[in-house]
Amino acid sequence: MSSTVLSFQADEETVQTLDQLAGATERDRQYHLQQALSRYLEAEMRQMHAISDGIADADAGNLTDIESVKARWVKRADNSPD
Repeated sequence: MSSTVLSFQADEETVQTLDQLAGATERDRQYHLQQALSRYLEAEMRQMHAISDGIADADAGNLTDIESVKARWVKRADNSPD
């Protein structure tokens, strides 16, 4: 698989933390940056797809009426141990 070089700026504290992690795990910066970027992108894509699915549901008329939502919140509050 081919790769592309990316470049970005990071604050000194972030770089120091990255270096500490790299030293502790005996992995280089690149490994940890790739892991972090991969996990971030996966999370953002999941969120984007969930939002798109929600919009599609709303467009299809699959909505929950506000009274049902309120009733669930009231029931949850009534069952709260507080």
